[in-house]
Amino acid sequence: MREMTRLLFNKRFRQTFFMFIGFFMQFWWLGKTKKFYHKDKVTQKYKVIYTAQAKKFARVAVEMGGLIIKLGQFVSSRVDILPKEYTDILSELQDSVAPVDSEIAVNRIEEELSGKVSEVFDSFAKDPVAAASLGQVHKAVLKNGENVAVKVMRPGIEATVALDLTTLKILIAFARRFTKVGKFVDLKDVYQEFEEVITDELDYIKEAKNIESFQESFCDFPGVTTPKVYWNLTTSKVLVMEFIEGVKINEVDKLEGMSINKKNLASILYLSYLKQLMEDGFFHADPHPGNLLVKKDGTLCYIDFGMVGNISNAMKENMVKLAMSIYLKDAGGIVEAFNDLGFLRKKADKSALTKNVKVLLTGFSEDGFKMEQINNEGFLEELREFLYEQPFQIPSRTTFLGKAIMTVFSICNGLDKEFDIIKNTKPYVEDIMSSDAVNPAKETVLDQIKTTFLKVIPTSRKVFNLIDQLESGEIRIHPSKAFEKNIIEQQAFQSRKIVIAMFGTGLLIAGAQLITGHQVVSIAMMCLGGLITISQAGGASGKKRRRRPHPNFRKAKE
Repeated sequence: MREMTRLLFNKRFRQTFFMFIGFFMQFWWLGKTKKFYHKDKVTQKYKVIYTAQAKKFARVAVEMGGLIIKLGQFVSSRVDILPKEYTDILSELQDSVAPVDSEIAVNRIEEELSGKVSEVFDSFAKDPVAAASLGQVHKAVLKNGENVAVKVMRPGIEATVALDLTTLKILIAFARRFTKVGKFVDLKDVYQEFEEVITDELDYIKEAKNIESFQESFCDFPGVTTPKVYWNLTTSKVLVMEFIEGVKINEVDKLEGMSINKKNLASILYLSYLKQLMEDGFFHADPHPGNLLVKKDGTLCYIDFGMVGNISNAMKENMVKLAMSIYLKDAGGIVEAFNDLGFLRKKADKSALTKNVKVLLTGFSEDGFKMEQINNEGFLEELREFLYEQPFQIPSRTTFLGKAIMTVFSICNGLDKEFDIIKNTKPYVEDIMSSDAVNPAKETVLDQIKTTFLKVIPTSRKVFNLIDQLESGEIRIHPSKAFEKNIIEQQAFQSRKIVIAMFGTGLLIAGAQLITGHQVVSIAMMCLGGLITISQAGGASGKKRRRRPHPNFRKAKE
């Protein structure tokens, strides 16, 4: 209580605390009075409140700066907590605020580097090229003539962040006790994730190490780079790195003026993110266009590694399962993968959910999975309502992952309106399967091939049992000639699928047995067998599929 009394004398705390208390009171009052209104009227009133509150929050966040902006960006992806009216407005919240006075920034740089700016740099631009809630960036030139970006933390931001975190902790305790939100969302865990990410952002040494980890992972990956770090000029509050000359990845007109191949650029971005998620387990958690610059030669440069995420091996395995279930249009497999990833609440009705997923899957074409199919207003609106009404939750430690993935998909679609996820994923899978290097993604794919094949056998056995019963007379029906013809065609089709799938699995097993003596032949047999098995498991009809050409893995410059 004494701590609360002390905080109430702080203007910043009062402004944030009472804003949220006002929000809570609005919901409490509507909850008490909604019995006097028609159901549709109540729904309308809630939407008006959501919109008004979100606009007020965004306005106050920009005015106050500090952690409040970060909080708005963080919760904008929590569709399990907030309704559409909130997330739509907060997703537009930009971490861009007025910079601190240049003299104050210079003083901090000199204090951290133990020397005058004029002694360290040949020239230093006092006007920042970018300013955010936690820090700002100045352009400078070293004594050897190299252009650098000097990122300096705002003086006093540490105390502001500490106060904002305390405020947030108090508000969460209030929400857990007096609202229903805590019953279906672990608010304590949400806070913990947010606090960890923000704490890391306050240490530029960690960000510099993140840049070097990324550089090491992508040293042999064509078309992707990061800025060089100058360790002798880097501290926990000042980060000096190579200044990257480039345009934002969403500035399409400028990319076209530079003769950049946008389709190749989209593939490079997607594949680089696939590598981060499936192989490295370490990913850039804030890939908005301002942090993805394209150089004149088409090279994609990731910058700002203050926010990064990590993925466990178990999560990577479940992500592969989810991807393959989507590819095979296996509604049950999708639901199970979501459950294993922690996206379903404990009391979720998986049977009902599977039926709804089947309906969603009918909207996807047989030949692929193009972003244009899911990036239209109608579908996205249906999907949002579906997720909000169903027993979904955003599992702990995945808030930034989900937000990052959707951001990357959106950018890829902006660069290439016909961007096809399946078409761009297949060469990646083929590449890791044919590689001699030890790769956790390769092991996961092989395990999933085996699981998928085992699922095909019982399904096909049911088809054959039904046909046997029909032929023996155990089941007597009088189908139409068209239906009867379809059954016969399906029987022949399923028979071909099983034979080919068994042949593919035979190659896979034989290749595994030859791995010690004939490695090249073994890998070729395993890859061929695996691809044959997956292709037969994934076919939903007897239509022949066209083989897609592999995308060109050269840099995005034509």
